[in-house]
Amino acid sequence: MRDVKSALSRRRLLSILGTAPLAGRAGLAQEPAALDSSAAGRRFHHRQLGRTGKWVAPFGLGGQGALQWTPEGADPADIVVRAIELGVNYLDTANSYGPSQSHFNQAFRRLRLCPDQRPFNGALRERLFIAAKTAARYSRNPEQPDAPTAVPEMKRALSELFGDGSGRFPEGAYLDSIQVENIATLADVDAIYEGLSNRGGGRPERIGALAGLRDYRDGTNYSGQNPDHRIHVKHIGITGHQSSMILMNALQRDEDGVFDTLLVALNANDRNYCAHQNNVLPVAVAKGIGVVAMKAFADGVFYGKRTRFSQGPDDVVQSVGKEDGLSHLDLIRYPASLPGVACVVTGVGHIHRENPEDDQIAVNLAAVVSDLVTLPERIKTEQELRSRGMTRTNYFQDPPTGLVQPGDVSAKKDGDRILVSWNSALAGAEAIQSYLVLAGERLLLSVPFRPQTTLAPLTAVVPASSVGEEPVSVVASNLPAWMRRPENPGSGRGGR
Repeated sequence: MRDVKSALSRRRLLSILGTAPLAGRAGLAQEPAALDSSAAGRRFHHRQLGRTGKWVAPFGLGGQGALQWTPEGADPADIVVRAIELGVNYLDTANSYGPSQSHFNQAFRRLRLCPDQRPFNGALRERLFIAAKTAARYSRNPEQPDAPTAVPEMKRALSELFGDGSGRFPEGAYLDSIQVENIATLADVDAIYEGLSNRGGGRPERIGALAGLRDYRDGTNYSGQNPDHRIHVKHIGITGHQSSMILMNALQRDEDGVFDTLLVALNANDRNYCAHQNNVLPVAVAKGIGVVAMKAFADGVFYGKRTRFSQGPDDVVQSVGKEDGLSHLDLIRYPASLPGVACVVTGVGHIHRENPEDDQIAVNLAAVVSDLVTLPERIKTEQELRSRGMTRTNYFQDPPTGLVQPGDVSAKKDGDRILVSWNSALAGAEAIQSYLVLAGERLLLSVPFRPQTTLAPLTAVVPASSVGEEPVSVVASNLPAWMRRPENPGSGRGGR
């Protein structure tokens, strides 16, 4: 593995990121409005964030780290300024992150990004993609009248990011995305979707988060919570660390295109758990959803943090990797190189304007815009973790299940053909490459893998004459379809 400091030397950092943002404190010592909205980020390629139509730098700033638990001597607002100076334009935070949103507000005011400021740097604001989160499952729930609900939570984020932090925010303030966070159970999915199908019909007493948030995206008032037909958000997203199966279900239920973004845990230990990269990631990509990866460093566990969610400044990693640790660059390049990932977002604990090689933002950004890794290199990173005994880091993620075969297999005769249907298998450490349709032990058809993007089952058609009286089954395989021809079916229903 490569040494952190030598892999991205100061000269290499400067060649990738440019010299201007690395000198001085542009957000503090000079007029903030002078920050050129087009210069930051011109030096490297951006990636399209799914169907949002926005292009984002492949590294984004998360609202935890020092923005939530600020170590002594740190200026959290300057971390945000620094990120924007260097060309980072995906910014992620949440109501649940303590003072994080107020720190973003301070930074935005230094850069004149709040619409009530004069002059207002509207061009720079347009370049940014600012994503907030709500943990609320309902927009209205008479059974829990004191519980937070999604629409007030969205307005709270707008106030803390762009307004006075006490409920007011200026005309023209908006969120690029409001994300319903930490979806982990089927009950969560049921709750957020409640009442969404009633749009235009009778209004139920209890309404899930999506119906209310969609009104503020579309300027409608089906939920009864947007009487002035305001538009305060451009996109709606979903986030999750734990269960790929649950996130798949949430996306599959979305037949109206409500979700535009997915924030999901993806790191070099992902395949040691119920792998998001083999399950929900292909579904999201197939639906055109912009995917943002989080937990690249396992929430700091790769560098010594305890295996639990962070609780204070002592949990904030302030170094750029560790001299004797696994390469910081390999760890962040791993999720950045997964097909379909637009951006990798991490919390930041430390910046250093004079020495960019000791600046977490500069190193992270330069790592993912310089040279991404290939599949063999990702496997090498996984092997390095294994050799160091560091595979049990993802405390936030479901344990491995192995390959779970397709469910609800059905075979129905239709004239001289058989219509076969099934629900998606759940992949293990290896991605599913194909589905095998069998009559008894005989292979009838090899179907290249395709994600199940809705609740409607996957289907295939075989001649009725080829089936005979034998039972039809469907088996997921880790081998590509061309290696499983009907005339040479082989054995091993598990695809091994």
